[in-house]
This record gives sequence, C-alpha cells and structure tokens, in this order.
Amino acid sequence: MKQVLIINGDPDKTTATSYLINAYIKGAQGAGAHVKEVAIIDLIFNSNKQFNNRVTELEPDLKKALDMIMWANHVVLFCPVYLSSIPTRITGFFDRLFMPDQVFSAKQHNISNNFSGKSARIVSILDEETFEYWKQDKKITYLSIKRNVFENCRFNPVHTNTIGQLYSLENEYSKKWLRKLEAFGEKII
Repeated sequence: MKQVLIINGDPDKTTATSYLINAYIKGAQGAGAHVKEVAIIDLIFNSNKQFNNRVTELEPDLKKALDMIMWANHVVLFCPVYLSSIPTRITGFFDRLFMPDQVFSAKQHNISNNFSGKSARIVSILDEETFEYWKQDKKITYLSIKRNVFENCRFNPVHTNTIGQLYSLENEYSKKWLRKLEAFGEKII
C-alpha cells in the first residue's frame, strides 16, 4: 500500500488550498493509499537555523514531521507563493529538517540518506501579482526546495505544478486543477 504525506504550507489554511489538498487526497484514497497530512502553520518550532548550520535538537513537532516524511513513499507539498516568494515558515521548516548531517551526510561524496525510493510533488499556488509575473517570464519559485531538499535527498521523481490565482472555486480554471490533482492522487504522482 502506498503511503502519502500531504504537507500543507499555506500559512492561512485558505479554502482554495484546502480544496486542492482534498482533491489530491480523494484521488489517493480512491487508489487505496494511506494518507497523512501535516500543516506547517500548526507546528511549534523555531524556523530560524541556529549556530551557522550546525545541527541542533529538533523540537517535538519537527521530529514528528520528520517521522511522517520517513514513513511516506510519496510527499506532496502545497506551497503558496506571495509577492514572488515562498513564505518563510515553509523555508524554515525545510531548512531545519534537511540540514546537512541532520538527515544526510554532507561529508561523503555519495550522499547517504534514507529517502531513496521516495517521490515528491510540489504544488505551487501563486497569488495574483506573482501569477502575472509568472505568465511573463515563467520564473519558478520552488527550485530551492525542489533541488536543495527533495532532489539532494534523492527523492525521485520530483513533479511540480504551478497554479495561478484561484479567484473562485467555481470557474473552469479551478475545476480543471481540482480534476488534475485528483487524477495525480489516483496515480500517486
């Protein structure tokens, strides 16, 4: 049985993000997957790296989140982007969990980690201003998480999606994305 972890990175837990998450969960559960969810905003932790990248003790909520990531075969991050940047709480979450020597050895040329065989998806949800910029230059904002976290820790493949401003959940654009995410969930990709 596939094990899927949904990471909700929305600092406001908006309705639009919840609908997208629920569409993915519906598809994954329909395919027989066991799904867990964690909302970064609900976790209690210091999102700042301390002591110049030296490994520090993880708070209980971060330990629990890391255990869920280790449990999962597939991780899906729902990542809002405001004013062309990812909220600092999301980057702090990944900075703290995926520091060198925290979950992988940075001193070895072949990185040793426990994430081989896992896959991931990043669903980037853009606000209105960022979506307008994105339509012009297609500059993606989640590369630091995709490359420095997931790919560096041997998640493969790492799929990505960029969704524009969801003005209404009743318009065709929103319905299209709800259908797509449900289909991704069914395929566990």
